[in-house]
Amino acid sequence: MVYDCIIVLANEMDTDGNLNNDSLSRLNQAVKTYFSNSSSFLITCGWNYRKDSSLYIGNVMRDYAIRLGVPPDKIIAELNSRDTVGDAFFTKQNIVFGKGWKKLLVVTSDYHVKRTSIVFGFIYGSGYNIDVIGSESQKNDCTISEMKSLESFKKTFKNLKSGDDIKICERMLNKHPFYNGDVYPKISLTLRK
Repeated sequence: MVYDCIIVLANEMDTDGNLNNDSLSRLNQAVKTYFSNSSSFLITCGWNYRKDSSLYIGNVMRDYAIRLGVPPDKIIAELNSRDTVGDAFFTKQNIVFGKGWKKLLVVTSDYHVKRTSIVFGFIYGSGYNIDVIGSESQKNDCTISEMKSLESFKKTFKNLKSGDDIKICERMLNKHPFYNGDVYPKISLTLRK
């Protein structure tokens, strides 16, 4: 299938912007798929989460993809997301909706595919065709962590309709600890019109 875009999720990097194995594996898979499926665009995600660095992981991943041959005008870095929920919400709000894209491929790690599929499906809603693939990872003890994260996601967004941007945004601002000020500074959001 030819996708309108490929969204690649970041994992971690060090203070100098060296991507860890999961981030590199995801990005290598995304770039390989970009070229083999003639996708229009590649979207990299991630904010400047390190206190010892001013680098945005989304920009670091973008620059790496350029070194792998992806044309700079075919890569968009989404720099607001702090987790998988944010990856889905901000790519939808800030990029995908405005471009009218409907066929999306999300690339993450193999252990993260199930949760990513659920989160992206919920945030985007039924009007999108979203596939999720996983790059090979060396992690094999993530099951409990992934289950806990998924339960937390379900609890945070309980009783909301899939794809309801206004309600999802309100819930993020009030209940999600990465966006409501509990863990990281609170964000302000303006929904697209």
